[in-house]
This record gives sequence, C-alpha cells and structure tokens, in this order.
Amino acid sequence: MQLIKYLPLASDRMGALWALASVKDACIIEYGPAGTTHYGIEGFMQLNAELMSRLFTTHMDETDIVMGDSTRLEKTILEVDQVYKPPVIFVVASSISSLIGTDLETICEALQPDVNAKLIALTGGGFRGDYALGIREVLTLLAKHVVKPPTKKHQNSYNIIGSNIDCYNFFSDLKELKTLMHECFGYELNAVFTANSSIEEIENAANAGINLVLRSEGVEAAEFLKEKYGIPYYSGLPYGYHGTQKWASGLAEVLSLELNEILKRTWMTAANKHGMALRRTLFNYGKLSCVLSGNFDQVYAMYVFLTEELGLDVKAVIVNHHKPSYMSDLSVELEEKLMFNPTEAEKEALVCEGRPDVVFGDGVLLHIGGEVPIKIQVANPNLDSIQIFDGTPYMGPRGATFIIEKLLAGIYANRQFLKERVR
Repeated sequence: MQLIKYLPLASDRMGALWALASVKDACIIEYGPAGTTHYGIEGFMQLNAELMSRLFTTHMDETDIVMGDSTRLEKTILEVDQVYKPPVIFVVASSISSLIGTDLETICEALQPDVNAKLIALTGGGFRGDYALGIREVLTLLAKHVVKPPTKKHQNSYNIIGSNIDCYNFFSDLKELKTLMHECFGYELNAVFTANSSIEEIENAANAGINLVLRSEGVEAAEFLKEKYGIPYYSGLPYGYHGTQKWASGLAEVLSLELNEILKRTWMTAANKHGMALRRTLFNYGKLSCVLSGNFDQVYAMYVFLTEELGLDVKAVIVNHHKPSYMSDLSVELEEKLMFNPTEAEKEALVCEGRPDVVFGDGVLLHIGGEVPIKIQVANPNLDSIQIFDGTPYMGPRGATFIIEKLLAGIYANRQFLKERVR
C-alpha cells in the first residue's frame, strides 16, 4: 500500500457526483451515511464550481446495513419528488450501500410508477474505477435516459460533451469555445454535458446539429446520440494557435463548411507575434524543460502545443487517472513519456530530482515541486487557486496567448535563477 500525503485518486462515485453537481433542476439522492455525502460536498469547494443541483442523503444506520432495509431510501425518493418536483432524480450508491449489495436499479424501477420524476440509478459506489469512469457513466446515462427526441432541429447549433467541473479551467474554456464556434461558423451553443447546464437543455440536446466531444469519457454518449438521432460528432481540443486551426479545419470538414481565411490569418499573426516574443526571451535562457499533468485528453492536446509551438522540452506527462479504454493514436515520443496515475513518490522524483524549469500541473504537483521556479496550474486537484473570472482560457488562440503570458511572467520573475542555470 502506498503512502498518500495529499489526495487519493477520486473514485467513480466522486466522478458521478462531479458530473451531476452543476446540472440545474436535477436532484441527487445518495444512499449512504451523511458523512460521506458531506465529504463529497466539501470536495466541490475545491473545484471553483457552483453546486447547482440539489444533493440529498438518506443517511443509514446499523439496521439498514445489517438487515438490508431500503425503506429509508424509498421514503426519501417519494419526499424529494413531492416537495421539489424535479424532472429527474439521480439515485447514487455510496460505498456502503454498494458493498451490501443494495439493488438501486430494482428499487427505482419499482418506485417509478409512484413518482413524477424520472429515476436514474448509478450503482458504482466507488468500487468500479476512478472518477473518469463515473463521469463516462453519467454522460452516457444522460444521453440514453434524459435526452428526448428532437422537436425542432437547429442545424447551426451544437452540444458540448465532456465539459465538467473537474476540468480546472472549464468556466473560461467554455466561453472561449462559444466564441470560437460563433467566429468560425456562426454556430450557437445548445447544451452542455454537464457544466453550468440544466436538465431542460440536456433534454433538448437532440435538436443540435453536431456534438463536440472534449474528453474520451464522452465518446460513448456521442456514439449513442449519433446512432439514435443521427447527430454527428467531432472529438478534440483546440490548444495553441496551430492546434486551434487544425481543430477548426477538421470541424469545418465535418460540417461541410469553409473556415474563414481572415480568421486563420489573424491566428497566425498572433502566433508569430507572441511566439517570437517567447523565442526572443528564451534565447537568453536556453530551452526550458517541463513536466505536464492533467486528464488524458487535456495533456495530449497541450503536449502538442508546448512542444511543437512553444518549443519546450516536456520531460514527462502525468495523467491523473487510469489509462482510458478509448485513446487517440499517440506518437512514440509521447507514449514513452506518459505516466498513468503515478504514486506521489514517483511525482516527487520527477519534479524534485528531475529539476524541471516549469511545471504545468495540478495543485498537488505544484506543491510537490515547491523548488521549481515556474509553476502554472492547468489541472485539478486544486489546493489553493481561486477562479471567478471567465476571461482566462487555456483553449483557443486567446488561451495560447494567455499561457505564453503566464510563461513569460514566470521567466522574468526567475530570470536570475535561469541565467545561472545556463552558466
């Protein structure tokens, strides 16, 4: 058993709660002790996100556990339905109810005729995998059981699948994506699975013309929506200037549209201007080495930006969860640098013994790398950062400029150290 000083890898139960927490008009009932639900709510405070759904717990005592009595859960479902009248109630297993084998699906099926809300059971309880699995399960369940048949198609609209509150910069990146889609194609946002969304918006997701998938966990949901409602989907993340152009060009091909040439030239002008400023600065300090961490799809796209556009030497790429079942084709170079859910000791070896110049990482990695001169947070878990402004994206051309700005600020703040390192 490894010693954990900071935070253990979040379970599928936590991933499910994160994915549902920001959905307005949803009610979540966790069948378990009040303490576990309280711990879950505390976790939301570190995600810089607002709890928009209503979260309840049934609590459990020894009789419920020993006798397998689910009366308390059934009464809670009936009460929540009667008092709050939600369109959907998600019934989530805690570790204890999952361990004793409570059949939430059968309970929900038996109670469904007696309630107005649609009952959806999530039975993982924290034993089937990490948070990425829980997020994938929620996205798929929403697609299968909440999305309704289309009523009025809006071909010039889109859904975003996979923007969730566990993504560190989701608030600003959502705004950037909306700006990009409007600038590039004149498309407007229809629904988000699930950050800052609502049950009504997700119910009407089939009215959109295309789904944008931002993480591997959303592919299953997008495949289902394509098969059932004929909605095409496009996967990828627009990091960097060239990365954004490649992303937008690929999307334009799917949409059978032309990408605005003036817009492309604007992005390349920004790439040359800000990229040159960074290269002039790095001329005095040499090539910067760095370590990168985050969820798989984020680090995959960000790695290309850091190495190919900014010319950084990325020594290692940490994925803060287990290896996903769905992965893009990887270069041999990137595959050799990937580390899935490494131990804290392995992380310490990377940033303390490896002595990189920059850490693009989560809050824990930034704490471990206390002596690293330049630290830029790009992922959760979050320990210290507060985000309330939506104008600091990492995605898109504006995000590329913002990352370069933070990098330049870090270089100037540590220029004496970096000069001595070169000597």
